[in-house]
Amino acid sequence: MSSVTFVFDPKEGLGDGFLTPVYFDNEVLVKHLYSKTNAVEFASETYGTIYWPDHYMSFGINAQGAVIAWLGDLQDQPAAEQHHWREHNIPAQHDMKSEFYDAQIDAQFTQSPIAIQTINELEKWNAAFAGKHGLRLYKPTSFKDRIEAVRRCRRIIIQSEDDFIRFISELNEIINENVNTDEIRKLLKGKNVAFKDGSKGNKLLEVVYRDVLGDTTNLIEPFFMLYDVRLWADHDMGDKLLQGVCAKLGITDLTDFEAILTALLERLRGALKKLSATYG
Repeated sequence: MSSVTFVFDPKEGLGDGFLTPVYFDNEVLVKHLYSKTNAVEFASETYGTIYWPDHYMSFGINAQGAVIAWLGDLQDQPAAEQHHWREHNIPAQHDMKSEFYDAQIDAQFTQSPIAIQTINELEKWNAAFAGKHGLRLYKPTSFKDRIEAVRRCRRIIIQSEDDFIRFISELNEIINENVNTDEIRKLLKGKNVAFKDGSKGNKLLEVVYRDVLGDTTNLIEPFFMLYDVRLWADHDMGDKLLQGVCAKLGITDLTDFEAILTALLERLRGALKKLSATYG
């Protein structure tokens, strides 16, 4: 047990003091968002969890943007981790309101929307690959960008083609346009794995999955599907690309945008889970 002393107001504590909120500036999460050994999941924009290889800790984010963690959870962390959090410790704000508090104290648990689940699975796979190979397949994103991505995905309502197009474009930006192309090229060159000049994004990931990891089940396919729908959404190219994706998803109604989106997200989530389980 470390001798690190955190700043907090014991009057905010619940019960035996374990559930006493300790407040931090949100820079405390940067280390974890960019880590090669752990992942950060968000159930919502005000409730998240950090996963280390052998343990985890949940946190909240209040209306002022401060990060909240329970004193007991912090005291259970290794000494080095406690020192990291202490550096970002700020005075008590007496504002615990967040979905972190709702879930942990009032037991108001809700299932994260499938879009957020997919982003979380992407983060898990990114961290798992980095832990084994020393680089992230997707560029790490800032605290602000992660929260914004979760906020957008959580509030999406598919009621029209315009909503569908907007969300597909944003999802493609979050995932496909964030591939760590330069670092993947270095990885492939270091392993003497051939790839076509000019290859980037999913084309490079396809080579990694097939020739480095040994995937024979085409786990990259859903990511190409997302890209194809994005091309349909952003360009006047007719319905051929959307028809092709819908055929693979088993959907016949090209105007059932919620069904298309849900099926596509399920395929993406499933591929990411399998990548983590098989190669993580």
